[in-house]
Amino acid sequence: LDEVFKSFRPEVIIHLAACADLNIFREKPEISQKINVVGTKNILDKCEQYKCRLLFASTCCSYGNNDTHPSDETSPLKPTEPYAKSKVDSEKDILEIGLPHCCMRLATFYGPEMRKELAPAIFIDKIYNDETIKIHGSGEQTRTLTYVDDIINGIITIMNNEPKYEIINITTEKIVSVNDMIEVISNIINKEVKLKNIEDRPGQIYKEMILSKRLQELGWKAKTSFEEGITKSYEYYISNNNKW
Repeated sequence: LDEVFKSFRPEVIIHLAACADLNIFREKPEISQKINVVGTKNILDKCEQYKCRLLFASTCCSYGNNDTHPSDETSPLKPTEPYAKSKVDSEKDILEIGLPHCCMRLATFYGPEMRKELAPAIFIDKIYNDETIKIHGSGEQTRTLTYVDDIINGIITIMNNEPKYEIINITTEKIVSVNDMIEVISNIINKEVKLKNIEDRPGQIYKEMILSKRLQELGWKAKTSFEEGITKSYEYYISNNNKW
């Protein structure tokens, strides 16, 4: 890292690297914590040493089941999963220093080339192949799923503005339930859905309603509806031989 900072002399670091797969966290909690927390602290230290601004990709999952609806950047954090907990740990290190650094709490995002473990990817694949979708719990749990291009534009908006907030949510304010997701995808693919409700998973976030007023104040707004985003995702899936 020191060699990179010395030679490149960056003005801004956009730190996206992380272990994000919950299965890996369960199997290798120590190494995942090292990657997410220790790795981030190493980058933060270099940013301080070389007077570089750090834009850190945290997560809206940090709000967890905090019973505050809707949540904004001042709402309490109650992460339910190890990934979100690791992000909260890194936020503490960054917030001790404060501006010009920023903790960007990203919504769960989706789109072409998304990881196959994400719910929209699983649902598209299952419905297209006439396979049964296993729904954890009732399917009424909600997310503010945000299209990848809107996330990217949010990061660029923060980068191009003078440092103002230590924490900024990057998320659409429109909520989508698991059942809504499946209905939209079914309509786009034009196939019937086979469903089976199973026991809810540990750490489930039941209700996600998150505001992005700070980011909107900087000139950003989400441009892609869930229906448009899923259509683009499905077109990619088909053009890529039904793979993610």
